[in-house]
Amino acid sequence: MENKRVLTDEAYQKIKELILDQKLAPGQKLTYGDLSKRLDMSPTPIINALYRMEHEGFVASVPFKGFYVRKMGLQEAWELFGIREALEAYIVEQAILVAEPRDLERLEERFAEHAAYRPEVYDRKRFMLDSEFHMELARLSKNEALVQQLLTTFEHFYIRFKFSRMSLDRLESSVDEHRQLIDRIRRKDINGSRDAIRNHIHNARNHIIQSLSDETSPDLPPFRLGGQRAQAMAKV
Repeated sequence: MENKRVLTDEAYQKIKELILDQKLAPGQKLTYGDLSKRLDMSPTPIINALYRMEHEGFVASVPFKGFYVRKMGLQEAWELFGIREALEAYIVEQAILVAEPRDLERLEERFAEHAAYRPEVYDRKRFMLDSEFHMELARLSKNEALVQQLLTTFEHFYIRFKFSRMSLDRLESSVDEHRQLIDRIRRKDINGSRDAIRNHIHNARNHIIQSLSDETSPDLPPFRLGGQRAQAMAKV
């Protein structure tokens, strides 16, 4: 039993890495035979890993057709940003209360890395540097549960969103918003920091919703987190 779980965990991590490395694309069908060859593993742990990834919303299964890498839809993008807002508003409050000077220096380092990278097109590295800034902010809270929850949210975007849809308009504005947030955290301005992170997340959400066309295949059932309607999002 223990060996079965270890093999499933190994298959899970390897499949996720294939998607992270863009060797498997959103909407692409996942076949047991292909994955068995790529991962040099038997089908059983791969199937178990895919069911686990389906439960977490990274892949979808269609009866008699198999598994697919799940695309990001409008409703889910909206709801994931709602989760981010709730988490990060609390994160900045906790960070102000418990962060030490060295913690803030690490946040400044992540800020500088993000600000320095100026690609000609918005790419996954840009998103990775942006998310690492937010993950460093989460680590300032000294709350590992918050860190893990935020990481899962970012993984959904990193794995399933096509960054070619994004324009470069957010490059400068996101850097300015990060700078304002750091300055307010340094002043220990809890209310101002919460306002700054909410404004930043709202702006990022609106930009992604505007650039995101809901290309979810009608064959793939939507992954519902509950709450908002896609019609309301499309008006943002």
